[in-house]
Amino acid sequence: MYSTNFQLPAHRQLTTLLMAMFGLVAAAAPVCGQMGLGLNPMLLPLDMVPGQVRNNALTLGNNDKTPIRYRADLLDFYVDKEATPQFERDFPAESQFSCRQWLTLNPMEGELQPRGQLSVRYSVRVPEGVPARTYHCAVGFTSLLDPRNAQQTGPVGIQAAVRVVATFYVTVGKPAPDGEIRNITLEAISDDRAAGYRAVFVIENNGFTNLRGIGKVDVLSEDGKVLESLDFPSQVVLPRRSQRLPVTLRRKLPEGRYTIRARANIGTGEMQEATLGFHFPLESR
Repeated sequence: MYSTNFQLPAHRQLTTLLMAMFGLVAAAAPVCGQMGLGLNPMLLPLDMVPGQVRNNALTLGNNDKTPIRYRADLLDFYVDKEATPQFERDFPAESQFSCRQWLTLNPMEGELQPRGQLSVRYSVRVPEGVPARTYHCAVGFTSLLDPRNAQQTGPVGIQAAVRVVATFYVTVGKPAPDGEIRNITLEAISDDRAAGYRAVFVIENNGFTNLRGIGKVDVLSEDGKVLESLDFPSQVVLPRRSQRLPVTLRRKLPEGRYTIRARANIGTGEMQEATLGFHFPLESR
């Protein structure tokens, strides 16, 4: 769940933050009572063929003590250089991979009773003749300003707009995964709780389906001893692009030479390894 401390105007660009694997988690702002929308499921992978129709439902919930009106939006998205999804009603750059126009939803607007739930029906209709690949789109549910609360808080009152998002991945046919860990860089960061730097892995997705990594990132001493071991980032890499995946390193190191080593299956079915030698502290540029 994503929350902001203002009422979203209708014309405003719709964006939201994604935590974990496109699962949204955040706390509602403590203003005018806490409004809370819940959604299940939040991730919908669908294997389909051209001409097929798939119907099902999302469960939208109100975990607040007061009624909530909501509005639904059909959304495009992409993943930015910080591996954070950015949602909007239309991203022309994503048109060849968007399933937004295949998606219908009912009802698009309504009211949730206190502690209540509502089934929102969706339908995905894959057109005939579309290429084999993985397509992506999303549905966002945004709480609307309640005029009754506005009257109570007055013109300077703050209303909280809460947004939850369900993401759809529609794989048409059997597109083969094709990608590689292209390179590793180190970037200095301001974080007193960590080592002060992060490794950034660039994944090149040459195929027409999503990639997702599983594996380990190790920091090795000059003599090959593993000093720190972290999970390889598991964020999705959308088709036909390069994606940066940052990993914050935690262990503070004495001055010396070290190696970052990644060993991961990024979704191609084989383990890949990439290494980067560096001197700590990092040289300023």
